Amino acid sequence: MKIQLLATTSNIEPLVATAVLTTTSGAQPSILYERMIDRKDKVAEIIERIEVQHGSILEHNRFVWGIIAEEHEVLDVLLKTKFLTFTRIGSKDWLLSGNLRAVIEFWSQQKNENSEALLNSIKHIVPNIFSNITREKNEN
Repeated sequence: MKIQLLATTSNIEPLVATAVLTTTSGAQPSILYERMIDRKDKVAEIIERIEVQHGSILEHNRFVWGIIAEEHEVLDVLLKTKFLTFTRIGSKDWLLSGNLRAVIEFWSQQKNENSEALLNSIKHIVPNIFSNITREKNEN
């Protein structure tokens, strides 16, 4: 399976930090987001404290990949996760869509070449989250 990230929600880490803060702050989410958007240091600090098990904070985003894969490879992924979706666009060409929670859960449960490639394709988009989850996984 060949994977290429095509598109993503912008500013995912500030969105995740905002989701965390909405559980402890009385401020409106839009105000919290505006505060986070230019505060990379604060975003990194908040993300470092989160536990990946609190998955709902990781759902406010979308990733879209182009995939080249055989049908059986796609079926294998579909049978292992219900939150990644595939759309066939050619005989071996697919669009794959999912949020950060789905990617992390797939990676943590499967730990194979495809899940590693999927996670690695987003590490530059969410570097603090990537660092956090891979550190957690290595500690366990």
